[in-house]
Amino acid sequence: MLVEFKVANYRSFREEQTLSLVASKDTELGDNCVDQDKLRLLKAVGIYGPNASGKSNFFKAFKTMQDIVLDSADYQPGRKLPAQPFLFDSESQKKPSTFEVTFYHEEVRYQYGFSATNERIHDEWLLAYPKGRAQTWYERTLNRDDWKFGSFLKGEREKLKDKTRDNVLFLSVGTQWNNKQLTAIYEWFRKKVEVVPAGAKWQPVTAGILLKADDDEENREVVYQYFKSCLQVADLGVCGLKVKKVKVPEPEYPTETPEDIRDVLSKYSKEHLKVQVEMLHKDVKTGKEVSLPIEEESDGTKRFFELLGPWLRAVRAGVTVFVDELETSLHPLLVRALIRFIQDQKVTRNPAQLIFSTHDTTLLDPELFRRDQIWFTEKDEHGSTRLYSMLDYKPRKGEAMQRGYLAGRYGAIPIIEAFGLHGK
Repeated sequence: MLVEFKVANYRSFREEQTLSLVASKDTELGDNCVDQDKLRLLKAVGIYGPNASGKSNFFKAFKTMQDIVLDSADYQPGRKLPAQPFLFDSESQKKPSTFEVTFYHEEVRYQYGFSATNERIHDEWLLAYPKGRAQTWYERTLNRDDWKFGSFLKGEREKLKDKTRDNVLFLSVGTQWNNKQLTAIYEWFRKKVEVVPAGAKWQPVTAGILLKADDDEENREVVYQYFKSCLQVADLGVCGLKVKKVKVPEPEYPTETPEDIRDVLSKYSKEHLKVQVEMLHKDVKTGKEVSLPIEEESDGTKRFFELLGPWLRAVRAGVTVFVDELETSLHPLLVRALIRFIQDQKVTRNPAQLIFSTHDTTLLDPELFRRDQIWFTEKDEHGSTRLYSMLDYKPRKGEAMQRGYLAGRYGAIPIIEAFGLHGK
């Protein structure tokens, strides 16, 4: 489970900002928290703020960190890293972006981070707390001679160091060469975190979960029943669904296409399969099922289907899901139901977490969220994003959070002047 995420000098984040999922001492809505070791962690956090305040940059920051961890071992020499510093300050432009995450995986707390420019990794560090006390496994610095390895990191360390290029993470190299301790950290990024950026099309991912279930007879009924039940109770007029693979037609090539390129493209088209999703409806007279391609469904139905995949993974495998603009195309009551699903301890096999951004102020409800679950973003006079909790403003218990937010009591709202036409 995620404990906290820190980011600095990345896009609109100039100074270090921290999102913490450590619960306060508030006793309200205890089911919205889960005990992990000596900590109480929040199951969900919502981030509010005006447009262009940095909400999406927060999700991009975590996705960038995840991508570098999962992919950098395959980077060729000279390949640029996707670090993007704060650009409205000449000094910040020269400094590396920094990312750090603290999390629990297999009952052990880890603290892992790195800093990087486009050209190279500057620093990298990993600490573990298997018995509550910090163990430094390694510290990497810009100077290759200043690396430090702790005695708790086993295996070939110097050889891995020599294989680690300037634009590659030591963690990623260690995983590639089967270091078991480092692989455990890597697997958390790969299996226990899901990032759904704004505007991302997740239909193929969710459909792929259904197709995978087709190959597992024991799992198939559970997965399909979950999808069918969710679609029905969402009041979308859908009674079921089916998914199948369709071969992509053989492309037609211009006569001047070289034979070797034609062979490669032909082989790809034969191996590449398109996933086709159809929603089932009832014929109003006969009651028979009628199939409708998902492309013909409403944007809300398509969006809901897309989210069902990450939600299933979250509640079954204890995944932390990041969703930018959760409410896109969805009714507020449907969004509320999705949040309750994550927070319902009767549903989740393993504790799941949801971090989302939204403009839906109806969710600012003390019956749904604790005050420590509400966070805000706003920019200062230099265009730098500040991330902070509602607890910073210490609202009274039972205070109407929605009214207080819209009245500007917590900041993070747009200052809008009257629109108009100017000139002759």
